[in-house]
Amino acid sequence: MTAMERFARAEGRAAYRLPFPDFPSHARSFVHLDARLLPYWHALFDVCPGLLKLDPPDGLNLFRQFMTWAYGRQLALDWTLHLNVCRWLLGSPYGSRVDDELVDAMLVAAAARWVSSDESPALGVVLGWQGGPCVYDWKPRLRLGGRQPAAEAEELPPLPWDFAWCPLSSTGATAFRRWLQVS
Repeated sequence: MTAMERFARAEGRAAYRLPFPDFPSHARSFVHLDARLLPYWHALFDVCPGLLKLDPPDGLNLFRQFMTWAYGRQLALDWTLHLNVCRWLLGSPYGSRVDDELVDAMLVAAAARWVSSDESPALGVVLGWQGGPCVYDWKPRLRLGGRQPAAEAEELPPLPWDFAWCPLSSTGATAFRRWLQVS
């Protein structure tokens, strides 16, 4: 028993003042763990609420299983977060319930995170997955004026991996260089 617990439980102290007497002394570590992971939960479920249909009501089982998987593989929780969640989902027990619409939402979310966080001279990004069409996104400084960039009409080679990406250095038809692996 810690000194604080002994003080709180000393005779004459009112029971209503006890600081959570039933929690273990190391309970604070659980609170800190959850508080640090909360931004990632929101990054997933706020942007892609369709994930909640896979694990109602709050997606915590899905989230914990993914985070355990990601931790075991030492994955970066950067703009690739949504792509890695998608990769994990497709191979998980939830995989049979994942539809193209959810995968597309995850690709769009990953592209948006890339655009908002990338500091390279690239103007945009193309993301692809084996089971569907590619997703393009462009940095806000690029003024497209409502027209589709020629890069989006370019025929791309097949993906060598389940998920791949390519930074785009221009909006022209030669912007695509090669697929890069999502790690």
